[in-house]
Formats: sequence, C-alpha cells, structure tokens
Amino acid sequence: MALFGSAILDMILFCIFMNSLLPAFSEEYLDGTKSLKRHSGNGLAFANFAVHKFRHLNITPLVTASVKNIKDCGRLCVDHSSCFSVNFAAFFHEEGLLLCELLPSDKYNNSDKFLDSVVFHHLSIKTPCSSDPCMNSGTCVAKYEDDEYHCACAEGFLGKYCEEKVRFDCQDLKKQGNFFEDGMYWLDPDRGSHSNAFLAYCDMTSYSGGWTMCYTTDEFTKPKTEVTYNPELPYGTDGYRTNCNQIKFSEIIFIDHQTGNKSYFTNAGVTKIKADGNYGNRADTYGLWHGFGSMNDDYEYQLLICDNEFYSGFLVSGYRKIVVSERGCYKECSDWCGDFTSPYFRTAANGSDGNGVAFNTNGHRSLANRLISVGLR
Repeated sequence: MALFGSAILDMILFCIFMNSLLPAFSEEYLDGTKSLKRHSGNGLAFANFAVHKFRHLNITPLVTASVKNIKDCGRLCVDHSSCFSVNFAAFFHEEGLLLCELLPSDKYNNSDKFLDSVVFHHLSIKTPCSSDPCMNSGTCVAKYEDDEYHCACAEGFLGKYCEEKVRFDCQDLKKQGNFFEDGMYWLDPDRGSHSNAFLAYCDMTSYSGGWTMCYTTDEFTKPKTEVTYNPELPYGTDGYRTNCNQIKFSEIIFIDHQTGNKSYFTNAGVTKIKADGNYGNRADTYGLWHGFGSMNDDYEYQLLICDNEFYSGFLVSGYRKIVVSERGCYKECSDWCGDFTSPYFRTAANGSDGNGVAFNTNGHRSLANRLISVGLR
C-alpha cells in the first residue's frame, strides 16, 4: 500500500472548486476569503478546507465512499448539503482507492471526538471557529456559507464570546470580591436557560455596593414593562432602563443626580421581596423600613411598588415620626393618605398633586423635574 501523496497534505489550506456543468474539471488554489458555497446561481460551488494529518472525527458518517484522491473526497462533501467535514484514509487500499467518510458535523461541535488516528486524515471547512473564539468552554457553531459563527455558551456564561459570567444580581457579583467596578453586567435572577438574562448597571461603590440599578428618569417611568436596556441611553441619563422585576431585595436606593445625594432604605423585617407579583399592594404588605444617608431620620418609612394610571414605579415615603407616639397611615398606589408632611422619594405621578420628582421632600404636591436613579439590593 502506498502512502498518500505528501505534497497535497503539506498544503495547510486548499480549495475544492467545481463547476456543475463540467464536473470533471477541478482546480486547486489558495483563497483565504472564502469558506463554503453550495448551489450558487452561476453553477459554481467551492469549499476551503484545512487538512489535519492523522486525525479522525469519530462520529457516524452520512456516506462512506471509495475515491481516487483527496480532491474527489472534498468534492463529494461540497456536493452533499449536510456534509461539514471529511475523514479520508491515509493509505490507498488494494484497488488503488481511498476510503472517504462524509460527516454531518464538525470538530468544533464534537471536540471530545476529534482523536488521533494512525489510518485517517481529516478535512475541516475553514471557518472563524478555527481561531477558537469562544471562551469558558463555549462551543463555536459555524455558519459556513456566511463565514460567520456564534458561540453556544456553557451554563453560567453569556456574551458574543461567552466572556461574561452570569450573576443572579449585582449583590451576587459583589460577594465575589471587591475587584468588580461600577458598570454593565449580565444578570439572570432565576439562573435558568439565560434566555431571559439582561444587561444592568451595577453600582459597586455606594453604601458598600452591590446595587442593581433599575432606572434613571427625570419624570415618569414604568418599571413593570420598561425592561430593555438601550446602550444609547446609558445609566445616569434619562431613559436608562433594565429589568428589575425578578430581583430579590430587602434594600432600595434613590440617587439624586442633581445634588449627588443618596438615600437607601432597609426592610426592618429583613424579608426579601421582588417587584413581580407585588405591584399594587398596600404598603403594610412590606412592613416598615429604616432610612440611611441623605434623608430625614426622624421617620420610619414605607414602600409602594406601583403600576397604575396615577403612579408607576417605586415610592418610599414617611410612615410616622419615630420620636412621636402617633398612628401612621399605610399608603396605597392611588391613595397617599393625605400625607402633606413626610418626606417622599418618588418619580412623577399623573396628577397635579404628584407632578415632578421628589427626593427627601414632601411629594404630595407638584414639584419640578429632576434626574434620579433607583436601585435594589
């Protein structure tokens, strides 16, 4: 038995080029710009192959054939709509032919089955996957005829190259260490298929950090439905939004971008809640909250999570003064108890007694617009 001609095998890349009108004609040439083309309108088809000497992709072949040479093997693959790589024998058998296996997949999707061999060589179609662009055990899925690819990420990772580790929320990220800076991160509160993962701004510095920032606005917001991050409206500008509906939290922060002042509130019962399923509940559903930062610390506070015609968004306001024995009034999204005294933290409502934005001032009245952000932890 004779060893297959080394001249062709020493060529790192070669292309099978054929004309369906003249099937016997073929030409070898180097072309780094093309990958694969089948059934083109002008009758031409081609594939740019890389040769892997003494390697074998151990999967079930579509077709096994005997061919005269390596070009015939590659030509059969180009002509088969489901062929994406080839195994071919390193040695001729007695009849002077080579065994050729047409394969339905490639080494990128079957890396654990791409093995050393003493009797086979392997042909893979040139693709951007050749540069191993996918990180963190991601699988490169080639789009051969477009010279494109996408990375099928392993569980826990997202991004074009699977470079982003998915976290529950920004507090989960903070718990990994203090080396994460303020910025955008991929989050997936339910850690499921990642199909509902989203980008959110994480404030990693304010009051020990770990805040998932939900929205920035100088007027109205609807956090229940405005859940898509737009890179043209970054955090800190009017219009920044992300999906906080599934974020479990026991603390909420309000940031006044006009003054730089910040206030946050902690659930006195230390019970984590989430917005989803809690829109419209009366404030006593969540008990009393303690306030910290730039706010009136004479009060105990209450939280509303609203989505109605009058008010939409998170709202924190005073319940009663701590130093005075008085009975407070728990508010509702459409009934603020006639409270014209205590401090509010809210975005704009629809109505003359709720216009504008309140930050540590009574909000049961018309106010000017001002830019604030709200986050959860």
